[in-house]
Amino acid sequence: MGKLSNNKANGNIAPRRGGDRTERADRGRRIAQQSKRVAGLAILLSASVAATGCSLLPSEEQPLKPPLAKPAEARIVTAEPKVGTIERALSGSGTFESVRTAYHRFTESGGRVEEVLVRSGDEVKAGDVLLRLDTGEMRMTLLQRRLEVEKKKLALDEAKATGDARRVNIAELELEIATMAYDSIENTFDHRELRSEIDGVVTFAADLEPGDYVEEYQTLFTVSDPSEMRLAFGVSSGSAVSEAQVGMAADIVFKDKNYAGKVVQTPSSAPFEEDERLRDRYSKTLYIEVEGLPEEAEIGDSASVRIITAKSEDTLILPKSGVRKLFGRTFVQVIEGESRRELDVETGLETATEVEIVNGLEAGAKVVLQ
Repeated sequence: MGKLSNNKANGNIAPRRGGDRTERADRGRRIAQQSKRVAGLAILLSASVAATGCSLLPSEEQPLKPPLAKPAEARIVTAEPKVGTIERALSGSGTFESVRTAYHRFTESGGRVEEVLVRSGDEVKAGDVLLRLDTGEMRMTLLQRRLEVEKKKLALDEAKATGDARRVNIAELELEIATMAYDSIENTFDHRELRSEIDGVVTFAADLEPGDYVEEYQTLFTVSDPSEMRLAFGVSSGSAVSEAQVGMAADIVFKDKNYAGKVVQTPSSAPFEEDERLRDRYSKTLYIEVEGLPEEAEIGDSASVRIITAKSEDTLILPKSGVRKLFGRTFVQVIEGESRRELDVETGLETATEVEIVNGLEAGAKVVLQ
């Protein structure tokens, strides 16, 4: 009691253990709360910097917006049908050829070329040798057969001199046999030579040299008579050729002068040819006879040709681009006021640029072109 009283009297009071723990707990809570407030302030500060960071950088220049362009108005092109004449024609260049032409080939058999005697452009007479095939030992055989014939003739003369009818009869038979053998070999020998059938000019000669082999029926030479000529007009389109008919008129221009012509042969009227080359040529060639053929015209010269294959007069004609076809329907679009209207039409003759309107449209209509 005395010690306690002295401590109180001196103002020194000994702390209590339970009170100390309470104070430390309170201090820890205050520190924790302060740490939370600091962390919250830091988060707010970071968010603020992030939100306003871009404003601290120099501002970028915004790209200019493209100017607004006013869309172009659709342009409508129209055409009015007109009354007139529409023609479909074949036109191009033709070449003068001989009317009388002979094609030369071996018909019995082919063989090796021994000698070529003419070239393209040479003038020949009927009977001239154009080409000779190798005869081998045939020439010697021919001479031997001829010698045999002469011997048999001599034997016959001697038999007749004796007056013995039987010897004469035997000699005559032997001479006949020898003559037949000679004729046979001579005929074979003659077929080893190719001779011109007509007078004229060689307009084609195969490129042959000695030693080359030729087949039977192979065309080796063409000889043409220049005194009579016609125009050969080649057309590549089969449909165009089929429209041409024998007797159709043709307009010819040769050296700036006009001439009248007439179709005399078409692919459908051409004669049959065994030569494949000629068959192919005839299948796409029109032949035209020219009236008053100029004397200066020569084989190989060119002339302009125009053949009208179809014609319609006093009819309604429209540019081809004005006619529309869709799902089997043929129609045109016409302008009526501010609107368009579709009209079904019937067409007739057509060319590369125009078409004939047979029904469904009248002159003066404004037809929209495609």
